Amino acid sequence: MKKNFTSIAVFVLILFVFQSCFSPQNIVRLQPEKNDVKWRYGQQFVSDSLYGVIYEVGFDQLKDNKYWFDFNITNYSNLPVLIDPADFYIQAFNGNNEPLTESRLRAADPENEILEIEKELSKNEARELNQIGFTVLAATADIATGIAVTTDGNPHNNHLRTHLYHHALATDAHHSFQSQNLNEVMDSWKSSTIRKTTLESNYSMQGKVFFPALREADFIKLYLPVDSQHIEMNYKQVQFPVN
Repeated sequence: MKKNFTSIAVFVLILFVFQSCFSPQNIVRLQPEKNDVKWRYGQQFVSDSLYGVIYEVGFDQLKDNKYWFDFNITNYSNLPVLIDPADFYIQAFNGNNEPLTESRLRAADPENEILEIEKELSKNEARELNQIGFTVLAATADIATGIAVTTDGNPHNNHLRTHLYHHALATDAHHSFQSQNLNEVMDSWKSSTIRKTTLESNYSMQGKVFFPALREADFIKLYLPVDSQHIEMNYKQVQFPVN
């Protein structure tokens, strides 16, 4: 009895330790340092232009260690402009305006993200094709062992009956679920983000851009390219404690 009580006490202690190890993170907001902001459905948008190319940017949220931004880019110049989020950069600074990283950090590249997902889908497709053969073999094995156990007349051999087919079906379902999730994520990258585009004159584009997040930063600066120059957008990072 004493041993059982000790085991229960240890288990409760482990649960308590795990519960006390994790605390909610502060809510982070990026506030533009420019005064001329526009509000849209709770988001602050700031805009700047260079050579007739206008960037309108609004911070959305910090999620999955990424800053999420909404971009609206318009080309009012006389020439097409290549827009590539892989050339967007972010730099984080402390309260003394000292950089927290040795170099600027790139935004997520949708083309690379989509390529990696396509690779995973290809791997998953190969697993599914291999699984079809295994499922057939599993069904054959279950039938064979079922016949053998039924016809030998010895009830003590019932434990020899296999159930491989049900396991194979569960694995099939898991692979199908993985593929479905990956396809949904890929569709989001394809349809909801700023992708590499030659933006023609008098055209605009909208979408999400994701930058690496640094929670310890006091200030954030975005570098957005126009030809060989950059537009700079400055933000103050504000932390809201979760009590």
